[in-house]
Amino acid sequence: MADNEMVKQDDASLVKMTDLSDVTAIAERPQTTEDSFAGTEDIGTNDIRLPRLAIAQGLSPQITPGDGQFIEGLTLFDMFNDLTNKVYGKGPLTFVPVQRQVRRMEFTPRSEGGGLVDPDVPAGDPRLKWTKSSPELTKADLPPVATEFVEFVVLLLRKGVAPEPIVLSIKTTNKWNKRASDQLTTFIKLRGTAIYSGLYTVDTKVPAKNDKGTFGVPTCKNAGFIPTGTPTGKALYEFAKAFHESLVGKTIVINRDGNEVDDSMAANPEGAAADM
Repeated sequence: MADNEMVKQDDASLVKMTDLSDVTAIAERPQTTEDSFAGTEDIGTNDIRLPRLAIAQGLSPQITPGDGQFIEGLTLFDMFNDLTNKVYGKGPLTFVPVQRQVRRMEFTPRSEGGGLVDPDVPAGDPRLKWTKSSPELTKADLPPVATEFVEFVVLLLRKGVAPEPIVLSIKTTNKWNKRASDQLTTFIKLRGTAIYSGLYTVDTKVPAKNDKGTFGVPTCKNAGFIPTGTPTGKALYEFAKAFHESLVGKTIVINRDGNEVDDSMAANPEGAAADM
């Protein structure tokens, strides 16, 4: 797949496939001939660009009237497509994950104009730690210079629309987001089969709070297995598998300008470890 190219699906059967009244999750693992744990491989160097499933925060330009990025109808904590500006609301949204990756990046502060400084910060780097502005403080108050993202490439399923490739990118800077990424990772791992065999939901109905205010966080839930015993379930499974295979050996790139606003980064959340 070429750089900047979205996955295009014109097959009417894929649009029909998203009638979720026919694709209803099942609780037990379907009988298949493959014993695959696909989806845990490292991704290589070929880039594929995909949009991001973003959450509107209090400081987001997308909800600020008069800003060039303003999106009509977008409200606080709504999820939206940061490329098409499609507003999804607070969910729940149903999706199939097809790939997972962890990225660590350093950005220029928004107050200094934003922008990407280092796209590949190594794990354990000091730039990923909270620090103290004064040694007298009992808790770190300065957020990490670099940010860790746990990113899930997913197929978003909505009625009457072909499966929509998008990236659920979760910052792990605070305990609420870290809990969400850990939960989804655990759900996928404990399923005991390919990453693309399950259905999940995400919503932003329950916001989180710290001493600087309230912000939206994702809540992910396990919604069962894709029902491969039905025609539409089987078609969805095969489509998700093919999409997963097309990503192996490639790096998923999402649009970033360093200005992704996350209100939760304003302060080290209460109860968070100082070296978070």
